Parts: sequence; C-alpha cells; structure tokens
Amino acid sequence: MISTDSNPPTAPPASARVCWGFWPVALGLIALIPTALLVASFVLLTPAMPLSVATVLSAAVLGAFQIALVWLLAMRAWRPPLALLGLTPPETSPVRTVLLAVAAMVCSLGFAQLYTMTVMVLDWNALAPGGLPSNLLLPGGMAIFSVIALAVVTPVAEEIFFRGFVLRGLANHWGFPWGLVISSLVFAGLHFSPALLLPVFVTGLLLGVLYRSTGSLWPCIAVHAAQNLVATLTIIFGL
Repeated sequence: MISTDSNPPTAPPASARVCWGFWPVALGLIALIPTALLVASFVLLTPAMPLSVATVLSAAVLGAFQIALVWLLAMRAWRPPLALLGLTPPETSPVRTVLLAVAAMVCSLGFAQLYTMTVMVLDWNALAPGGLPSNLLLPGGMAIFSVIALAVVTPVAEEIFFRGFVLRGLANHWGFPWGLVISSLVFAGLHFSPALLLPVFVTGLLLGVLYRSTGSLWPCIAVHAAQNLVATLTIIFGL
C-alpha cells in the first residue's frame, strides 16, 4: 500500500541552512543580467540569423552560463553536496509529489489564462502576452533540437539557478518567505517582458513552494519542462 505521506518533509532544502548567502547570489545575478541582455541584443541585432537558430543558441549559451555560475559561486566555492541544491529524490511520497506538481502546473497555467483574459477585457493590450511566433522552432525533424533547448536545457538550468541557487541563498540570508518573493521577482524580470512579469512571477512563487514542499528540484524541473513543452507543441501542431 502506497502512503500519501501527509506530513511535510523533515528538512526541506529551501528551509535548511546552506553555505552561501546573499553575496554569492548577488554576484551571480550581476554576471547573469548583462550576459542575458548581451545574448538578447545579439539575437535582435543579427537579422540574418533565423529566430529558430537564435532561440536554440541563446538557450544553450544561457543554460551553460547559469550552470557555470552555480558551480563557481556555490559548488566550487563551498563544496556542498548536491542535496543542498535539491538534486535529490523528493522527500515526499510519489503520490504526494505528483499531486503537488500537478497542482503547481494547473495553478500556473490557470493564472496565466486568467491574467490574459483580464488584461484583454481591460483593453490593456501592452500587457497582453502575445502568442509564440510560428518560426520559433527549427524546421522539419530539426525541431527536436528546439524542443530539447526549450523543454530540457532551459528548465534544468533555470531551476538549478533560480530555485537551487538564488532561492536557497536568499532564504539562508532573509528567510524563506522573502527569499521566495525576491527570487521570483528576479526570475520574472529576467524574462525582459512587461507582459510576462506577473504570470512568470506567480509561476516562480509556485515553483518555489513546490521546491520547499517536496524537498527536491526534480518536481520543479518537471513542471517547468511540461509548461515549455506545451508551448512548443502548440507551435508544432498549429494550436
């Protein structure tokens, strides 16, 4: 008989003390923000490069850079076990983990839909999230590389950086509630779109709570990957 394990984890990663705090996180963000802007500028200022190619390259570059920052500022500097990043199996039962992950995804998608409907009713067109361009993915069978970049590389790198590194460090410095809010704001701001600011902020909150509730990054990565996969599939099937 599978237990639903109604009790929370005894030592969820987001609440445990870690070696790094505010300053390594601040250095990581100081390095990441201009790099992300540089990559975005390169994409915009290179009109000859197809959007699909630019998307894969930017996802690979930023993903590798985020992982490198975590290694340099946390793993190499402090040599903590991977458990402190949350790269361990969930501490909750499989049933509870799946239920929490599904709830986080449903709430995230539901809020995004509600937000879109609200700004459209209010005629705030500048804040309405636009649809994904049809040329975002590589053509034909090459589209698998776009899917890997958007639904594998990006979720893994962003969850390790924003939840495993940023949230953990800020929670160690200011406590989990403030760490959750600030890391979610940074996560939303680095999408560089006013229309996505609130929906991505709420998604960051939900993923942070999921991280704390399960004691693992893997459910967060799964939810993040599933949302990105849904977005890519809507392009592939023209939905």
